[in-house]
Amino acid sequence: METRWLHTSSENFKYLREASEKTCVIPMGCIEKHGLHLPLGTDILKGSYIAHRASQLETVCVFPDFTFGDTPRGPHAYRPDGSVCLDVRLQMLLLEQLCDEIAANGFEKILVANSHGGNVSWLNTFARNWNVKPHKAVFAWTKVDIKVAPFGMGEILLQNGSGSIPELTPEDEELILTCCREKILTGHACFGETALTMAAAPDSVHLDRLGIESGLPLDIPEVQKLADAEINIADSGWEYRYPNWYSGTDPIGINERIAEAAARLASEKLARAYKTFKEDTYLLRKTKEAYHDKAYFD
Repeated sequence: METRWLHTSSENFKYLREASEKTCVIPMGCIEKHGLHLPLGTDILKGSYIAHRASQLETVCVFPDFTFGDTPRGPHAYRPDGSVCLDVRLQMLLLEQLCDEIAANGFEKILVANSHGGNVSWLNTFARNWNVKPHKAVFAWTKVDIKVAPFGMGEILLQNGSGSIPELTPEDEELILTCCREKILTGHACFGETALTMAAAPDSVHLDRLGIESGLPLDIPEVQKLADAEINIADSGWEYRYPNWYSGTDPIGINERIAEAAARLASEKLARAYKTFKEDTYLLRKTKEAYHDKAYFD
């Protein structure tokens, strides 16, 4: 079934709403540098791809991408590197109005599938404030999991043995297990993000650019001193410790088979989240009770 809002005709829209059990998902990412080997749109490209792929396993309506997520207004934002930074207040207002439009089209449950770590703080604030005034839908968010590669795969291989991830060759399995044993650094433009982006937009991944800029953190005593004093600065000083906008051990040896396995596992995990959210009755009931007007949702 076609699950994408933009690809559905007005005539068929009601059938998608019914099949989704009035549940709509918004893929969310951002536009920012991801090392030299991944595209600026990494987060929304992989997020949109996994959100749609998961909807083929568990039917939900997939809303158009929320592309302009939060990126720090630090030094990198003013370099000509292609990053796009909007005021977070505008992002929150835009999301609220989009959710109200989704609800006006008959959906009672809205789930953001977030694919960018920088959105977490404001999404938590948004979720806390959602019920400050009446809305005709409940709101929640979940994440697109980049840790399915290599660590999620490693757990599967250790638990179930060779061959338990059918996409992988024995050489691929050894690479995954080596990454897990060595506890490689992941976080941004890392092994997991590279794998999912290879599946979502293979032509935009340039592994030949690995090794030019480091993805390892800088040791900055001033930032550490603040942390030791339990002084919190934005993202714990991430942008200072990772000036190349890359946090990860170079994913040497990654390939299309690993990418496909990562995309499948991430989609299956997200589909399980869809199913849980669709089946939940508690949030909707409590929201209606809070408004003391159940007819408001009818």
